[in-house]
Amino acid sequence: MVDVRQGRILTWSLEAHVADGCNLRCAHCCTLSPYLPGRFTSAADLGRDLALARQALAPNVFKVTGGEPLLHPDIVGVLEAARASGISERIQVTTNGFLARTAPDGFWGLIDRLTLSLYPSAPLPGDTIAYVRERCAERNVVLTEKRVSEFSVMDAHPPGNADERAREVYRECWLKNRCHMVHRGRFYVCTRPPHLEARLLQLGKRAPLSEKDGADLDGPDLARRILALLESPEPLASCTYCLGASGCTRAHEQLPRRTASRL
Repeated sequence: MVDVRQGRILTWSLEAHVADGCNLRCAHCCTLSPYLPGRFTSAADLGRDLALARQALAPNVFKVTGGEPLLHPDIVGVLEAARASGISERIQVTTNGFLARTAPDGFWGLIDRLTLSLYPSAPLPGDTIAYVRERCAERNVVLTEKRVSEFSVMDAHPPGNADERAREVYRECWLKNRCHMVHRGRFYVCTRPPHLEARLLQLGKRAPLSEKDGADLDGPDLARRILALLESPEPLASCTYCLGASGCTRAHEQLPRRTASRL
Protein backbone atom coordinates (compact mmCIF):
# COMPACT_ATOMS: atom_id res chain seq x y z
CA MET A 1 0.00 0.00 0.00
CA VAL A 2 1.32 3.41 -0.99
CA ASP A 3 1.07 6.17 1.62
CA VAL A 4 -0.40 9.53 0.65
CA ARG A 5 -0.20 12.58 2.88
CA GLN A 6 -1.78 15.95 2.07
CA GLY A 7 -2.17 14.91 -1.54
CA ARG A 8 1.46 13.89 -2.01
CA ILE A 9 2.67 10.30 -2.37
CA LEU A 10 5.33 9.35 0.17
CA THR A 11 8.15 7.42 -1.46
CA TRP A 12 11.58 6.18 -0.41
CA SER A 13 13.38 8.16 -3.10
CA LEU A 14 13.14 9.93 -6.42
CA GLU A 15 16.08 10.30 -8.77
CA ALA A 16 17.20 12.06 -11.92
CA HIS A 17 19.93 10.82 -14.23
CA VAL A 18 21.45 14.17 -15.16
CA ALA A 19 24.23 12.65 -17.30
CA ASP A 20 23.76 9.58 -19.47
CA GLY A 21 27.47 9.11 -20.13
CA CYS A 22 30.14 7.96 -17.72
CA ASN A 23 33.93 8.05 -17.45
CA LEU A 24 33.92 4.31 -16.63
CA ARG A 25 32.73 1.42 -18.80
CA CYS A 26 31.27 -1.00 -16.28
CA ALA A 27 29.99 -4.25 -17.72
CA HIS A 28 26.29 -4.78 -16.93
CA CYS A 29 25.76 -1.11 -16.05
CA CYS A 30 22.04 -0.89 -15.23
CA THR A 31 21.74 2.49 -16.98
CA LEU A 32 23.63 1.26 -20.07
CA SER A 33 25.99 4.24 -19.85
CA PRO A 34 28.81 2.66 -21.91
CA TYR A 35 26.47 2.55 -24.91
CA LEU A 36 24.56 5.83 -24.63
CA PRO A 37 25.60 9.26 -25.93
CA GLY A 38 26.75 11.92 -23.50
CA ARG A 39 23.42 13.67 -22.97
CA PHE A 40 22.95 16.08 -20.05
CA THR A 41 19.79 17.33 -18.34
CA SER A 42 19.77 21.11 -18.08
CA ALA A 43 19.17 22.80 -14.75
CA ALA A 44 16.10 24.54 -16.23
CA ASP A 45 14.57 21.27 -17.43
CA LEU A 46 15.23 19.55 -14.12
CA GLY A 47 13.74 22.46 -12.19
CA ARG A 48 10.60 22.34 -14.33
CA ASP A 49 10.24 18.57 -13.89
CA LEU A 50 10.68 18.76 -10.13
CA ALA A 51 8.25 21.67 -9.74
CA LEU A 52 5.62 19.49 -11.41
CA ALA A 53 6.64 16.32 -9.54
CA ARG A 54 6.45 18.09 -6.18
CA GLN A 55 2.72 18.50 -6.61
CA ALA A 56 2.30 14.73 -6.36
CA LEU A 57 5.43 13.29 -4.74
CA ALA A 58 7.14 13.61 -1.36
CA PRO A 59 10.30 11.47 -1.56
CA ASN A 60 12.43 10.89 1.51
CA VAL A 61 15.52 11.72 -0.56
CA PHE A 62 16.15 13.13 -4.03
CA LYS A 63 19.08 11.49 -5.80
CA VAL A 64 21.18 13.10 -8.51
CA THR A 65 22.95 10.39 -10.45
CA GLY A 66 23.80 9.17 -13.94
CA GLY A 67 25.92 7.92 -15.69
CA GLU A 68 28.42 10.04 -13.85
CA PRO A 69 26.82 13.27 -12.57
CA LEU A 70 30.16 15.04 -12.05
CA LEU A 71 30.62 15.04 -15.83
CA HIS A 72 27.77 17.56 -15.98
CA PRO A 73 29.14 20.98 -17.02
CA ASP A 74 26.65 22.75 -14.73
CA ILE A 75 26.38 20.37 -11.79
CA VAL A 76 26.06 23.30 -9.38
CA GLY A 77 23.14 24.70 -11.37
CA VAL A 78 21.49 21.28 -11.38
CA LEU A 79 21.82 20.97 -7.62
CA GLU A 80 20.57 24.51 -7.10
CA ALA A 81 17.50 23.65 -9.16
CA ALA A 82 16.93 20.51 -7.08
CA ARG A 83 17.31 22.44 -3.84
CA ALA A 84 15.04 25.28 -4.99
CA SER A 85 12.30 22.85 -6.03
CA GLY A 86 11.68 21.74 -2.45
CA ILE A 87 11.11 18.20 -3.71
CA SER A 88 12.90 16.80 -0.64
CA GLU A 89 14.85 18.04 2.34
CA ARG A 90 17.65 15.61 1.45
CA ILE A 91 19.68 15.90 -1.74
CA GLN A 92 22.05 13.04 -2.55
CA VAL A 93 24.64 12.55 -5.29
CA THR A 94 25.95 9.15 -6.37
CA THR A 95 29.39 9.26 -8.01
CA ASN A 96 32.39 7.09 -8.80
CA GLY A 97 34.54 9.87 -7.37
CA PHE A 98 37.12 10.23 -10.13
CA LEU A 99 36.11 13.84 -10.78
CA ALA A 100 35.62 14.79 -7.13
CA ARG A 101 38.74 16.96 -7.02
CA THR A 102 37.48 19.06 -9.92
CA ALA A 103 33.98 19.55 -8.50
CA PRO A 104 33.23 23.25 -7.91
CA ASP A 105 33.36 24.36 -4.30
CA GLY A 106 29.65 25.15 -4.41
CA PHE A 107 28.91 21.49 -5.10
CA TRP A 108 29.77 20.43 -1.56
CA GLY A 109 27.48 23.01 0.03
CA LEU A 110 24.41 21.92 -1.94
CA ILE A 111 24.27 18.24 -1.01
CA ASP A 112 23.27 16.43 2.16
CA ARG A 113 24.51 12.97 1.22
CA LEU A 114 27.13 11.51 -1.07
CA THR A 115 27.34 7.87 -2.14
CA LEU A 116 30.81 6.97 -3.38
CA SER A 117 30.71 3.87 -5.57
CA LEU A 118 34.01 2.00 -5.34
CA TYR A 119 34.79 -0.62 -7.97
CA PRO A 120 37.61 -3.20 -7.89
CA SER A 121 38.15 -3.03 -11.65
CA ALA A 122 38.63 0.76 -11.51
CA PRO A 123 40.13 1.52 -8.10
CA LEU A 124 39.77 5.08 -6.91
CA PRO A 125 43.13 6.47 -5.67
CA GLY A 126 43.44 6.56 -1.91
CA ASP A 127 44.25 10.27 -1.86
CA THR A 128 41.00 10.98 -3.73
CA ILE A 129 39.01 8.96 -1.21
CA ALA A 130 40.71 10.93 1.56
CA TYR A 131 39.83 14.19 -0.22
CA VAL A 132 36.15 13.19 -0.48
CA ARG A 133 36.08 12.24 3.19
CA GLU A 134 37.61 15.56 4.14
CA ARG A 135 35.21 17.65 2.08
CA CYS A 136 32.19 15.74 3.35
CA ALA A 137 33.33 16.19 6.95
CA GLU A 138 33.83 19.93 6.39
CA ARG A 139 30.29 20.38 5.04
CA ASN A 140 28.50 17.82 7.26
CA VAL A 141 27.66 15.70 4.24
CA VAL A 142 26.72 12.12 5.10
CA LEU A 143 29.17 9.93 3.18
CA THR A 144 28.44 6.33 2.18
CA GLU A 145 31.33 4.37 0.67
CA LYS A 146 29.68 1.63 -1.37
CA ARG A 147 32.11 -1.10 -2.42
CA VAL A 148 30.68 -2.98 -5.38
CA SER A 149 32.44 -6.19 -6.36
CA GLU A 150 29.58 -7.62 -8.46
CA PHE A 151 26.97 -6.30 -10.84
CA SER A 152 23.62 -7.95 -11.54
CA VAL A 153 22.99 -9.05 -15.11
CA MET A 154 19.79 -7.16 -15.90
CA ASP A 155 19.47 -7.27 -19.68
CA ALA A 156 17.60 -10.24 -21.11
CA HIS A 157 19.55 -12.16 -23.74
CA PRO A 158 17.86 -12.67 -26.09
CA PRO A 159 15.27 -9.98 -25.33
CA GLY A 160 11.63 -10.87 -25.21
CA ASN A 161 10.55 -12.29 -21.86
CA ALA A 162 7.25 -14.14 -22.20
CA ASP A 163 4.27 -12.57 -20.44
CA GLU A 164 4.46 -14.85 -17.41
CA ARG A 165 8.23 -14.36 -17.12
CA ALA A 166 7.75 -10.58 -17.31
CA ARG A 167 5.20 -10.79 -14.51
CA GLU A 168 7.64 -12.75 -12.38
CA VAL A 169 10.42 -10.26 -13.06
CA TYR A 170 8.19 -7.36 -12.04
CA ARG A 171 6.83 -9.12 -8.97
CA GLU A 172 10.31 -9.88 -7.62
CA CYS A 173 12.03 -6.64 -8.60
CA TRP A 174 13.02 -4.12 -5.94
CA LEU A 175 13.62 -1.26 -8.36
CA LYS A 176 9.88 -0.53 -8.62
CA ASN A 177 9.85 0.29 -4.89
CA ARG A 178 13.11 2.25 -4.51
CA CYS A 179 14.19 3.63 -7.90
CA HIS A 180 11.48 6.01 -9.10
CA MET A 181 12.72 8.57 -11.59
CA VAL A 182 11.89 11.81 -13.37
CA HIS A 183 13.28 12.04 -16.89
CA ARG A 184 12.47 14.41 -19.74
CA GLY A 185 9.12 15.50 -18.38
CA ARG A 186 7.91 12.08 -17.25
CA PHE A 187 7.73 9.99 -14.09
CA TYR A 188 8.87 6.37 -14.17
CA VAL A 189 8.30 3.57 -11.69
CA CYS A 190 11.88 2.44 -12.27
CA THR A 191 14.97 3.81 -13.99
CA ARG A 192 15.21 1.31 -16.82
CA PRO A 193 12.59 2.27 -19.48
CA PRO A 194 14.21 5.37 -21.08
CA HIS A 195 17.68 3.82 -21.15
CA LEU A 196 16.48 0.52 -22.58
CA GLU A 197 14.44 2.36 -25.20
CA ALA A 198 17.45 4.46 -26.24
CA ARG A 199 19.66 1.39 -26.53
CA LEU A 200 17.08 -0.51 -28.56
CA LEU A 201 16.83 2.43 -30.97
CA GLN A 202 20.62 2.31 -31.38
CA LEU A 203 20.22 -1.30 -32.42
CA GLY A 204 17.52 -0.47 -34.96
CA LYS A 205 14.61 -1.65 -32.85
CA ARG A 206 11.65 0.55 -31.94
CA ALA A 207 10.10 -0.12 -28.55
CA PRO A 208 8.07 2.79 -27.08
CA LEU A 209 8.87 1.80 -23.50
CA SER A 210 8.97 5.33 -22.11
CA GLU A 211 5.48 6.02 -23.46
CA LYS A 212 4.04 2.88 -21.89
CA ASP A 213 5.98 2.84 -18.61
CA GLY A 214 5.79 6.47 -17.56
CA ALA A 215 3.37 9.29 -16.80
CA ASP A 216 3.55 12.85 -18.12
CA LEU A 217 4.37 15.26 -15.31
CA ASP A 218 2.52 18.08 -17.04
CA GLY A 219 -1.13 17.07 -16.92
CA PRO A 220 -4.18 16.80 -14.68
CA ASP A 221 -4.52 14.40 -11.76
CA LEU A 222 -0.79 13.66 -11.59
CA ALA A 223 -0.94 12.06 -8.13
CA ARG A 224 -3.76 9.79 -9.23
CA ARG A 225 -1.90 8.74 -12.39
CA ILE A 226 1.34 8.07 -10.52
CA LEU A 227 -0.51 6.17 -7.82
CA ALA A 228 -2.11 3.97 -10.47
CA LEU A 229 1.35 3.13 -11.84
CA LEU A 230 2.80 2.38 -8.40
CA GLU A 231 -0.10 0.16 -7.33
CA SER A 232 -0.57 -1.71 -10.59
CA PRO A 233 0.33 -5.43 -10.45
CA GLU A 234 0.92 -5.43 -14.21
CA PRO A 235 4.53 -5.61 -15.39
CA LEU A 236 6.11 -2.74 -17.26
CA ALA A 237 6.71 -3.03 -20.98
CA SER A 238 10.40 -2.82 -20.05
CA CYS A 239 10.14 -6.09 -18.14
CA THR A 240 10.10 -7.80 -21.52
CA TYR A 241 13.74 -6.72 -21.96
CA CYS A 242 14.88 -6.74 -18.34
CA LEU A 243 15.67 -9.35 -15.69
CA GLY A 244 15.30 -6.89 -12.82
CA ALA A 245 16.45 -8.51 -9.59
CA SER A 246 16.12 -12.00 -11.08
CA GLY A 247 19.36 -12.05 -13.04
CA CYS A 248 22.61 -13.66 -11.96
CA THR A 249 25.62 -11.66 -10.79
CA ARG A 250 29.02 -11.23 -12.42
CA ALA A 251 32.33 -10.02 -11.03
CA HIS A 252 32.72 -6.32 -11.70
CA GLU A 253 34.80 -5.51 -14.76
CA GLN A 254 35.43 -2.76 -17.27
CA LEU A 255 34.44 -3.23 -20.90
CA PRO A 256 37.12 -2.68 -23.54
CA ARG A 257 36.91 0.57 -25.46
CA ARG A 258 35.45 -1.13 -28.50
CA THR A 259 32.87 -3.70 -27.52
CA ALA A 260 30.39 -5.44 -29.80
CA SER A 261 27.32 -5.98 -27.66
CA ARG A 262 23.82 -7.12 -28.40
CA LEU A 263 20.83 -6.37 -26.20
